[in-house]
Amino acid sequence: MKKLSRWTIITIAIAAALVAVIVIAAVWSSERSYDNYDIEDSFSIDGAQTLSFLPFAGGLLSYSRDGAQYYDSSGLTIWNESYNMQSPVVKTCDKRLIVYDRQGSSVVVMSETKELSVISTNHTIVMASVASDGTVAVLTQEGDTGYINLYSDDGKSVAGGQVHLSQTGYPMSLALSDDGQRLIVSFEYAASTRLSTRINIYDFSSAGDRKKDNIIASFEYEDTVCPQVGFFSDGRAYAFTDSGARIYSSGNTVKESAAVKVKYHISAVVSGDDGFGLIHRDSDNRRILAVYSEDGKRIFSKKLRSSYESSSLIGNGQVMVKSGKRIEIFGKNGQERFTYRFPDEVEAFVPAEDPREFFLVQRDSTEIIRVS
Repeated sequence: MKKLSRWTIITIAIAAALVAVIVIAAVWSSERSYDNYDIEDSFSIDGAQTLSFLPFAGGLLSYSRDGAQYYDSSGLTIWNESYNMQSPVVKTCDKRLIVYDRQGSSVVVMSETKELSVISTNHTIVMASVASDGTVAVLTQEGDTGYINLYSDDGKSVAGGQVHLSQTGYPMSLALSDDGQRLIVSFEYAASTRLSTRINIYDFSSAGDRKKDNIIASFEYEDTVCPQVGFFSDGRAYAFTDSGARIYSSGNTVKESAAVKVKYHISAVVSGDDGFGLIHRDSDNRRILAVYSEDGKRIFSKKLRSSYESSSLIGNGQVMVKSGKRIEIFGKNGQERFTYRFPDEVEAFVPAEDPREFFLVQRDSTEIIRVS
């Protein structure tokens, strides 16, 4: 075997050292904690205290009954959509967004650059969802009959069917998979004197076409209420119940792959592309946030402050907790990444495109900050 030259050995050693430095720097950055911030930019949002805010396509979305506005990662207004809705609900997936009027009859479909379509329904909207390609699922109701319709992002109907609510129960939650191929719906029905849950998973690909009503799987849980269902980015579906969570496989044969059971009543849930959190009280009546991976394994749990208001999963396995004027961010393993008590009330604290940047919305100003 040919002997390596001295310069070749030195080159390999330098390359290995550089790789080690990069790995160490990445690990250090992912575990580093911050307790201050720098202001990168600022802009004004009128009436911020009357608006709701969500992250969207690396920017900030604000919305109310009168319309929605999208700001990009630098705070520039990209679009301002006017509408008149009594009970607007926003759903997002990647770079697609819908605003629908619950108990109304209209759905506005948006991208990060413009309005794509407006869907008008013949029956009252119960709930809706959107996929990353702009496919929209809308569940409407008239009397004892529910109607599930799919639309492309230009508002054209592509599929539809009826649901007899006297047989399935009352719909509680609905969600499309990211690719728009599957739909999960939870129904609540009375079994004897107890409320129970039915979970239906529909498939709109060729595999689902061979199934009755496109239902590829169905599950029933006695004495259980399921207020929220959804999909992780890997295609697995989930159902959050009043006592835990159920996770379902993503293959052609859908099975319950994991079950998370919590001893105490769950008061709230948060979910993201790759995990979820359950909020409940323990035996000492303390509020606890337990965070799980998408396969149902508990990652960490945190006791929340008495002033706790809200929490969310903000990407990269991080959890943001708002408690009054205090914002806390925890990393993948529960380590504290950022904590700060702001002097003024925080209306919203929304992640931006850069993992260390956030939109800080307060009554009189909106700032793009970078934690430091």
